[in-house]
Amino acid sequence: MTTHSINIPDALRCAACGALLIDGYYFIHGRRERYCARCIRERDRCDVCSAPLGDRYWTLHDGRRLCETCHATAIYDPSVAQQLFNETVAAIVAQLGMALRVGVDFRLVDAPTLAAVRAQDKPPQPGEAPALGLYQRHGRLRVIYMLYGLPKLLFRTVVAHEYAHAWQGENCPLLNDHDLIEGFAEWVAYHHLGYLGSHKAAAAMRESNHPYRPLLERMLALEAQIGPAGVLEYMRRAGVR
Repeated sequence: MTTHSINIPDALRCAACGALLIDGYYFIHGRRERYCARCIRERDRCDVCSAPLGDRYWTLHDGRRLCETCHATAIYDPSVAQQLFNETVAAIVAQLGMALRVGVDFRLVDAPTLAAVRAQDKPPQPGEAPALGLYQRHGRLRVIYMLYGLPKLLFRTVVAHEYAHAWQGENCPLLNDHDLIEGFAEWVAYHHLGYLGSHKAAAAMRESNHPYRPLLERMLALEAQIGPAGVLEYMRRAGVR
């Protein structure tokens, strides 16, 4: 008697535990994988994408854990990070004309270091999400700090957001409207994703439940009225009122 193994497509199995998805399944926003109810309920989560961790995951020296998908493109090497940072800035300048008169330095750091830098500006608030990147200016020193271990596309998206803050520091230094400040930074990141051809990731920004999404929508509505160059001029004028 011979036996034949049955190949079950991955789409019919939980991406974390491998169990057959008999009683339905769950998605994580921005991910294609499917997960069973038990893994959604009981498994620890990836510190980047929040997906349930499978048997293969990576623990970084600062305690963060990354799933296999996030680890596959994560940026750990400072030299690779610097190159991606430079490429991202060059792309923003080419696409939107947002060159800086005074450059901005770049630092790749771990989670405790980024949290400490962030705390220099303001104490952490209860329930506040950990930062992925941060622009900081102290006197003549201007630095963008980025968290190491972010997947490549997320890394570039966060760099674009923080670079927008550096641009704001030069072009609208008196601006204190939080919604306008963060909405513009999201707008720059959104356009950078389009420049890279990452249209699904750009669309996800408009479908997420992130608190900055309405701010992005407001900037896109403004762009529809006055165009990208008009948005930049609007920001300049808003910052000198």
